[in-house]
Parts: sequence; structure tokens; C-alpha cells
Amino acid sequence: MRRLALLALPPLAAACLLISLLDQPRAQEPAKTSSNPDLTARIDAEIEKVWKRDGIKPAAQADDAEFLRRVYLDTVGEPPTWLEVTQFLDSSDKDKRAKLIDQLIEDPRFGQHMADHWTVMLTPRRADTLSAAHLLAQWIAEKVNQDVGFHTVIRELVTAEGELVDNPAVIPWFAEGEGVRFTDMIGKLSKNLMGVQIQCAECHDHPYDEKLTQKSFQGMAAFLTATQAQIDNRVVPGRAFVRTNADAPNKVLKAAAMYDKLTPQQKAQVDLYINYVKPVTLDGQAVDTRDPKVWRTKLATWMLDNVQTRRYVANRVWSIAFGSGLLNPVDDFTPLNEASHPELLELLAEDLQANKWSIKRLYRAILKSRAYQLSSKDAPKKAERWHFASYPVRPLTAEQFLATLLRLLDDEQVKPLVASYRDGSIEAGKKQIKDREAQQKKDGGDYYTFDHATMNRFGEQFERIDGRWFIARWAAGRYSSLSQDDEMTGGENFTMSINQALAVMNGEFTNALAGSGKDSLLQRIGKSFETYEERIEALYVMVLSRRPSNEESKQLRDYFENAENPTAAAEDLLYALLMTTEFATSH
Repeated sequence: MRRLALLALPPLAAACLLISLLDQPRAQEPAKTSSNPDLTARIDAEIEKVWKRDGIKPAAQADDAEFLRRVYLDTVGEPPTWLEVTQFLDSSDKDKRAKLIDQLIEDPRFGQHMADHWTVMLTPRRADTLSAAHLLAQWIAEKVNQDVGFHTVIRELVTAEGELVDNPAVIPWFAEGEGVRFTDMIGKLSKNLMGVQIQCAECHDHPYDEKLTQKSFQGMAAFLTATQAQIDNRVVPGRAFVRTNADAPNKVLKAAAMYDKLTPQQKAQVDLYINYVKPVTLDGQAVDTRDPKVWRTKLATWMLDNVQTRRYVANRVWSIAFGSGLLNPVDDFTPLNEASHPELLELLAEDLQANKWSIKRLYRAILKSRAYQLSSKDAPKKAERWHFASYPVRPLTAEQFLATLLRLLDDEQVKPLVASYRDGSIEAGKKQIKDREAQQKKDGGDYYTFDHATMNRFGEQFERIDGRWFIARWAAGRYSSLSQDDEMTGGENFTMSINQALAVMNGEFTNALAGSGKDSLLQRIGKSFETYEERIEALYVMVLSRRPSNEESKQLRDYFENAENPTAAAEDLLYALLMTTEFATSH
């Protein structure tokens, strides 16, 4: 049989070499069996009830290849390897989907994928390599992987205190190199941890929600009045810390009691803060203590006792799997915004509370549902997206897209990226501090204090982050910055700007992939597969996580038989596959 001359390479390697070339080793815990089949059955029942009510006939079940790529992207944030694809597609195990879900939920990358979603809500993507957002993501990933209840994560974020180097939970309290004001912070916490956009009521009563008045905003913001997020830039690296100034609110009250004796400047300060010194929850519960040191603890307790928070977290987790929630927008619970499946949302919220807010349990049950495993093809015309009668085709997130590209690079191609952008940045930071300290001594100044021990601790924390994940996160920040809107908000996908499209088409990852040189994808395929059918199939499996159709195989056979330069033709095919919508979407 005619060989596909991608390159002048040796014949088929041994099976052990094939595995070592195509699949990187992954440390995984043993798969745990599902403990919640009843929850999945109840999810199915609620979804099917609405189908029956509205006369919807759902799409067929996704085939194995369609399901496989989707479930990898939605759990570990990247597609499967060649070995994982072929083993799954060739398996006749009737329970292979459930077993795979159990396995992926226990994969360390599951926590990383969840962290990518939650981190970007709490702090913006940044293009700089040593962004504190990476440390927050690592912190969240560890919590999720350890199956720490998400109520604990919320509590620690709301009550975060101390220095950034010691406690990554304080990171949302900083933005653009300075501390976030308490009035902005209450909006961030309420929207992203509770699904209530209270920030809309800062300047005036909400037009549609009678609970969100300017007074209720002030009562909620008062829980954070005593909290100070500051950066001391006289210390290098800057000392970022969050602390409670217990005297601040009471000083305002004391000053207000002697208002007539104050100077105009003092009166202006009292006028500014007087409405933010009496904490009151949205449902009108005034805090029962005047000790500001416990106000944030009181706020966290109220949030976690409130069914609204559980509904929101359940809705957010559902949206990670489906791209939209049972209530949309996902983070905007108002009286006029109704859930498509209210009983199901309530069920998920109750199950979350009854099972220690386990994200793993909830997500596992969702992935095993019939709705999640429907095909994205032949969606019923009568169905709306909220019917969940077919799986939605949706763009990959920035992190998913870059991780998908990176998965096609060999370890030898990724190592220099990690060495340059992570390890190199750490060393550059250390050197910069030493140089600045030496220059200050030479100039005879003493304004800055140079904290080498803290810089070393930061370095150790960044080095703990998985190299591939770090590169994907950093690159996602860089690409997102290319499509900022008028409010400087980074884009979520790669369809928003010409700059992004050009960066993807001509970026260093794509260029590294599309070539045929040492350690390249094409060279590895050429070394490991002998016939052109095997090589084409391997390329499709690695790039699109599926085998080519009979029609595609025939077209490509003709294409290569007539190619003057088979190696260049193979490079063109790889590039073409990377540019497809199929590659850039979850479906």
C-alpha cells in the first residue's frame, strides 16, 4: 500500500514508543464510582417533563466521538489524547461513559478547569506572566480537587484577610494595582457569589426589584466599610494586604454626633460615609453587633444560609456544562427573571446543601444526564436553547482554546515556553529586585525596602502551578487583551476582533504546530504510523478527537496522491483543521 510521504521518516515504531510519543503521562487518582444516580434520574425527569409539556422531541444521543471530546473539554478543559480517543472509541463497555466521567472528575485538571471559570469572574484576565490571578486559580483548583465544600470557598473569599503572599483569597480585593473600594467590592461579591447584581442600586433604586434600593445597597456595603485593601509600594515586591480597621465606622458615628462642630472638610467625610456604617442584609436583618471585626463573618453566614446563594451556585455549575443556566443571565436573579426549570433549580440547590456543597457530586450528576449527552446535530426546530433538547455548539473559552492548542504540542515544545514565561519571569523578577536594591545603595537612598524572602515565596507558589496550565492561562490573558471593549473588558472567545483572529492564525503555538520539524506533531505522526490512512486518521484523532468520515478519507487520499509536495500538503491539512469551527467550538 502506498505510503503517505509526510516526511522521510522511519517505519512504524513499537507500541511502547507510540504511547510515549503521543500521550503524556498524567497523574490521576483512582476513579470513584458515582454516589448519586438518583440525582441524575431526577434531573432527567425534570428536563423530560418540560419536553413533554412543550411537545419537544429531543435530538438523538451524541455518538461516542462527539461525547468524548465534549466531556473532556467540560471537565479537564482540553481534548483527549490519541490513546484516550482510540481506547474509548474501541471499547465495548456499556458503562464506559459513566466510568469516564467518574475518572475525569477525579483528574487534577478538573479543579483547574473549574478554577478557570470562577477566577475570571473574580479578577480580570491579565496578559502579564506573574499575574496574581494565577495564584487565585491555583487556590480554587486545590479546593475543588480536595472536594472542599464550595460554601467554604465562598466564606474564605468574603472574610479574606492578611497578605496576598500568605492568602490568595484576598486577590479579588485588588484590581489595576490598587485596592478595590468597599462599595465596588460588595457588588463583586454579591454578583459573582450570590447572583444578585446589587451594584445596580448604588446610585438609585433598582427599577425592577423593590428589594434592591439605594438604602439596601448601603446596608450591604456597610458590612465591608471597615475592610481596607491596600498596597504598600515602598516594599518591593509590593506588599498587598487586606485588614479590618475596627475604629473606622465608629469614628464616623462619633463625628456625626458632633457634626455642627466639624470643619467643612470633616463634614464632607461624614456625609460620604454616614450611610455605610450600619450593616443590614437585603432581607432587612440589621447586624447584631457594633464590632466591625465580625461584620464580614456575619455577611458570609447570611449569604450561605440564604437559599439564593445555593440556587446561584447550582445555576452557575449547570451553565459550565451547558453554556447557559436554568436561569439567564446566570448571575442576575430578579423577580422578573424566571428559571426555565424552577423545580430542577430548587432540586439542585437542595442537593448542594445536603451534600456539603460538593461541586464534584453536582457536576458528575449533570454530566451523566440524558440532556448533557444529546447530540448537537439535528437540533429540534421547535426547541429553544433553554429546553436543553440538544447540546449547544459554543465557542471554547480562552483557556480551553489555548489548552487545546497546547495539547497538540510535545513536552519538548512546551518546556521552553514554561521555562521562558513562567520560570524566566520569576528569575527576572528576582534579578530586578537585586538590581534595584544595588542601585539604591549606590545612590545612597533608603526609600524602598527590598523583600527577597517574599519574592522567593511568590516564586515557589508560581512554580507549583502546572506548566501547561500556566501557559494556557497566561496566553488566554494575552489573547483576551486583544479584544477589549470600550470598558476595557477582555473578550471571552476568539470571534470578537480581527486582532484575535490574526493572533490565532499566526501565533507562536499555531506556527509551532503547523510545521513539520523536530518534535512537531507531523513528525511524531510520521514516526509512529506507516500508511497514509493511519497517518490521516491519527491527525484527525489528535486535532478533532474523531476519525475521518469515509468521504473525508477519500478526498484526502486523492489530495495526497496528486500533491507535488506531500510534506507541504500535510502541513496545509493540519493548518486547515486548526482553523475549522469544529476545532474552535465545544459541540
